Amino acid sequence: MLADRMKTLAPSPTLAMQAKAKAMRAQGIDVISFGAGEPDFDTPARIKAAAIRAIETGQTKYTEVGGIPELRAAVCQKFRRDHGLEYAPDEVTVSCGAKHTLFNIVMALVNPGDEVLIPSPYWVSYPEQVRLLGGVPVPVVTQEATGFDLDPAALGRAVTPGTKMIILDSPGNPTGAVFSPQALAEVAKLAAERDLWVVSDECYESLTYEGRHVSIASLSPEVK
Repeated sequence: MLADRMKTLAPSPTLAMQAKAKAMRAQGIDVISFGAGEPDFDTPARIKAAAIRAIETGQTKYTEVGGIPELRAAVCQKFRRDHGLEYAPDEVTVSCGAKHTLFNIVMALVNPGDEVLIPSPYWVSYPEQVRLLGGVPVPVVTQEATGFDLDPAALGRAVTPGTKMIILDSPGNPTGAVFSPQALAEVAKLAAERDLWVVSDECYESLTYEGRHVSIASLSPEVK
């Protein structure tokens, strides 16, 4: 028998759409799939070459749990170069992917009954991860009229004594919305005042086409 916590989960609509698109293509139907975000281009040759080189030079053993020192140092350099943020390598943890990292964060910080604010529309896995670990996802609606920008006032109204965390996604999935620096700064202030964790998922930062990507961590020392 499965654990009771599994009853809280819903099937992934992304995977359902992907499976349907695949089945339709098998029938000869021309389909543009808006399911999983799978690139239509190959992995760059230099990345494949580096992976092959690592295997051929024996880099196939266990590494440090937090990531190899060279990679953590490179992450620090990236944050310094792109955002003016100073981190030490021992403040960086490397995982096998963003989804794994997000799950680990929720598992480490959210107790059963804790509320997690999630601006909506949101990536489908955010609330499911929170529910799986006994937390309570609280959607906070954003508006098309504002380009789905953050609504700091609405987030503030949603905060209760049970609120533990705010999850942000900018540029966002599925809307592509980029949260404004002004809204991010207000949310950073809110989080500091109410002693809330901020989880900022910025995996699409390179897909910012107007201006530069702004990380909320660069706007507040308390959030950094």
